[in-house]
Amino acid sequence: MGFQYKNLTTINTWVFTILQNVEISGFNSEQVAEKAGLDNELLSNPDARIKIEDLAHLWQVIVEETGDECFGLKAGTNILPTTFHALGFALMVSNNLLDALKRLLRFYQIISNAIEIKSEYFKNTISYCLNPFDHMPQPADEDIDMAMASIVSFGRMLTNSELTPVKVELRRKAPANPQKFSEHFRSPIVFSAEKNRIIFKIKDMEKPLPFANAKIAKRNDQIIVEYLAHFSKDLITYKVHEKLIDILPMGESSIDMLARSIGLSTSSLQRCLKKENASYRGILNDIRRNLAADYLKQPTLSIIEVAFQLGYSDSSNFTRAFKRWFGISPKEYRKKYYSNNRGLVKNKLYLFFC
Repeated sequence: MGFQYKNLTTINTWVFTILQNVEISGFNSEQVAEKAGLDNELLSNPDARIKIEDLAHLWQVIVEETGDECFGLKAGTNILPTTFHALGFALMVSNNLLDALKRLLRFYQIISNAIEIKSEYFKNTISYCLNPFDHMPQPADEDIDMAMASIVSFGRMLTNSELTPVKVELRRKAPANPQKFSEHFRSPIVFSAEKNRIIFKIKDMEKPLPFANAKIAKRNDQIIVEYLAHFSKDLITYKVHEKLIDILPMGESSIDMLARSIGLSTSSLQRCLKKENASYRGILNDIRRNLAADYLKQPTLSIIEVAFQLGYSDSSNFTRAFKRWFGISPKEYRKKYYSNNRGLVKNKLYLFFC
């Protein structure tokens, strides 16, 4: 989605994790929050959001109080699924880290809408770029440090492995003790870089996750979309996304049907989407493509059942669309997935039938 928000904010669960790490480090988090001018009532609501300027001030106070300009890195090593709200649980039940980070790209706005995340493929690697929007209030360096560190920490937790990036690039200047970054990432670090970027080997990202479950992932995706639609009342894109997920299993949808369901005329809906650099067809295809890949990894769903879940009236239309998206048929995709993950699929089938 190519739009930018008017108000840049971060969800409170992210702030909770920061303040928990203040306590872990031996400092009084309540005093730190009070000194930063944070509202206690606001902090008590896990669904509330904090302005990016207020969060930047909090980071400034933390660095002053602790004397640790690498504190964001420390916070990123002590994250929990709840740090990412519903997105954390969706990441846990993704098929692999590629799938999890693809989900992160789609829904990172639930954590912060001050950063844009993009992925780039090059040979046998994939990189994730986390960069603030130009000409907008900028997040603190420590916030970027925490975001970059949390990707690696969460990846290590999900795979129960020593996930190691190929390289990490940061726009920030080198701290007095850059060794802390090398120790966490265990890879070459470049400071004063053009962009914030973390690079992984694709083969390290393709290992299946032990708790992969497309149904649970879909439900958590819905919770995320519902949340985003609620706090982004000025953005029609999320409302369309939320409604389409609900109505797809009921059969073929149309923009006219969708417009009526959210109380707009078709022309008004099209104008609103255009303002947000989005379209009905683009959102519909994105949802179908992402769900199709998830559903086909469930051995208990037939291809015709997957087609119906995505709002197709028959499997032939679904197959044609799937070939456009992935270059192979649903049957070939499923066969390739099972072949690459034979042991994992066998264990899932055993648990399902026993």
